[in-house]
Parts: sequence; structure tokens; C-alpha cells
Amino acid sequence: MKVYDAQSIRNVALVGHSGSGKTQLVSTLLFDAGAVNRLGRVDEGTTVTDYDDEEIARKHTLSAALAYAEWNKHKINFIDTPGMANFLSDARAALRVADAALVVVDAVAGVEVSTEKIWEVATELGVPRLVALNRLDRERASLDRSLESLHAVFGRTVVPVQLPIGEEKNFKGVVDLVTMKAWTFADGKASEGAIPGDLQSAADTARESLIEMVAEADDALMEKFFDAGTLTQEELIEGLKRGVAAARIFPLFCVSAAANIGAQPILDAIVTYAPSPLDRPLKARAGTGDDVEIATSESGPAAAFVWKSAHSAGAPAFDRRMRAARQRAAPKQMLDTRPRTRRTRALTSNAGLASVWAADPRRVPVRERGGQTAVVIPCVLRSAADERQGQSAPR
Repeated sequence: MKVYDAQSIRNVALVGHSGSGKTQLVSTLLFDAGAVNRLGRVDEGTTVTDYDDEEIARKHTLSAALAYAEWNKHKINFIDTPGMANFLSDARAALRVADAALVVVDAVAGVEVSTEKIWEVATELGVPRLVALNRLDRERASLDRSLESLHAVFGRTVVPVQLPIGEEKNFKGVVDLVTMKAWTFADGKASEGAIPGDLQSAADTARESLIEMVAEADDALMEKFFDAGTLTQEELIEGLKRGVAAARIFPLFCVSAAANIGAQPILDAIVTYAPSPLDRPLKARAGTGDDVEIATSESGPAAAFVWKSAHSAGAPAFDRRMRAARQRAAPKQMLDTRPRTRRTRALTSNAGLASVWAADPRRVPVRERGGQTAVVIPCVLRSAADERQGQSAPR
């Protein structure tokens, strides 16, 4: 089992309106990262995170699901969430444990109702956000119209870091405004090249706007910007990273998940700009009733925040549960797990809890170094009685 330190882990929830392409985007990201050997598709019912029969039949995510991939020596834990209004509670719960959100927006429809609702939750929780403008290969897809929609609802802090190369069915790549390079894609393979001549002027203007927005989000960079009129490449990258972590800047990326165009730069951006668990302490309530923050540590006693549960098929209703937990190395008495059922208390006191088993290694992240690093983990819990009887983990 490969071990990752907390600095090399990214916990990202994909949120957005129903039908914006979140599940397909997760499937494409997993494929491009080499986590799976075939590109699953929602229409074919072969995606990794929509595995329930109802989800396959309806072609909609009904419950938050987890998957993971390795990219540039980092482990990315994805939480694919529902976008339908009746199931947004799962998306809210996912944002509670994610270190960043990837907000997926349909390039045809723009901002929709669930997009606004889940953005409000992310703002309330202070969750950093990246924006993926998806389905740019569709008829009537437009970056300009989508930006107008995003700015009207969320403000000008949503700023493009890419421009699309081609429109609608001719969409074939992106211009990276940070590196000022062009990337084109064919059959999922990326090729680096020079910026097309007809996009050079637009790219220069968009980069200037990006630099100004990054400078506005940081007082020190603002002074440098006023003195020099611009920012260096290093200042731009570091300023963008700090702005994202502080939820002051929301970079926008161009992608078509179904056509596998622009997915790999999103993986790069998650690794570069999204914060690690070390940067995001977990807010909780101590036994004294005081609000506290649990810092991530690789040396303290393990703690876990349970944010989702589901019955394991064919297992006793109480003794067998699938639990999605976020592990933290922190004093266990500081965890508040209300409503305090007998089962959730067991996670903080270890009463009756003997071991943790991975539910499905193909779809879920495994536990990190004895549970000492911060990571989102779905797991099956065994009681002490199971241990005494020598029962194996349910499948």
C-alpha cells in the first residue's frame, strides 16, 4: 500500500446543478490519471461513481460517491455529489469534509438553481472553489455568455485561467493564461503548442485581467503591481494559490468531459491550487461546548468525522454499516458527532470497534498509515463481537 503524507493529498467535492456533467467529469479525470483503464460514460451506465442500479437507470447521481486517483505524486480523493434539488443534502455534507470544491457549470445553460444553492453553502463553510465550464463542445456553448452568467450571480472574482480553442463542435483545446501555452487534445492525448494567432490578442487581454484580479486579492501583491505594472510568473502562481485558498479568487477552466478535452489541466490545477488537509483545520465542538478547530497532524491520536452512512446490502441492519469518514489526527474527545447514536459514539471512544475495512478498493481510497493522515475514507466497520467470532469483512 502506497503511503501519502497529508501535504500530498487533495480532497475535492464536485458540485453543481443536475446534468452539468459532474459524474462524467470524474470518470474522465480517473481515466486520464490512469486510475481506470476505460473511459466510463453516463449514457452507457459504466461510470465509476454511478454504480447503483437506480443511478444507472436514471442517469443521475442520487448519492455522494467516492473515487481516487494519483496525479503528479499526489493523491486526489474525489467526491461526486448529486445536483438534483431533492438530494442536495449529500452535496452539503460532502462540502463539510472537502478541502476544495470543483463547481461544474454547463457552458450552454450557465448558472442554474442548484449551482447557486451549493455555492452559498460553500461560501458559508469557506470552501475554496475552482470552476469547470463543461460541455464546451455542445451547440450554443459559449464562454462569454457563461462568464456573464457567473459574474452576474457570483461576482467578478470568477476569473478565467484558460480560453477555449475553437467553439462548439470545433472545440479542441485550451490556452493556459498562466503559462501562455496552448494545449490541444485528440483522443484524450494532450499536445503543447504555441497560442493560435487569432487568439493571441484575446489571451494577452485575459492574462492582464487575471493578473489584476490576483493582485487585488493580496495587499502585498497589489503594491508590487502598482510599482511594476504587472506580476512575475512566480508571483502570479503563488498569488493565485493563496487567493484560491482564501476563497477570494475562483479560477475558471474550460473542458468537455465527454470528449476528454481539457481534463488533464484540471488535474494539474487541483494539485497546484487546491489546499491540502494541512491547510484546512476541521471545525468541531469540544465536550465543554466550546467551538474548536482540529488541526491536521500526522503524529497525534486519530480522529474521524463521520459525514455519511449507508446500509451494507445483506448485512444486519445495525451491526453492518458503510461509513464515510474523514480521518483527522487530533484528540478524540474534541469530536462532536451529533446526533449521538450508539454507533457514532463508538468512533470517538473506540468502544466496541475493533478494526476498519476498505469497502471496495477499486472505487475508494484506502486508509493512510494507520489512519494518521487526513483523508476521506468510506469504510465498513466491524464490531468487537465480530472479531471474537472471527467473521470476515462483508463484501
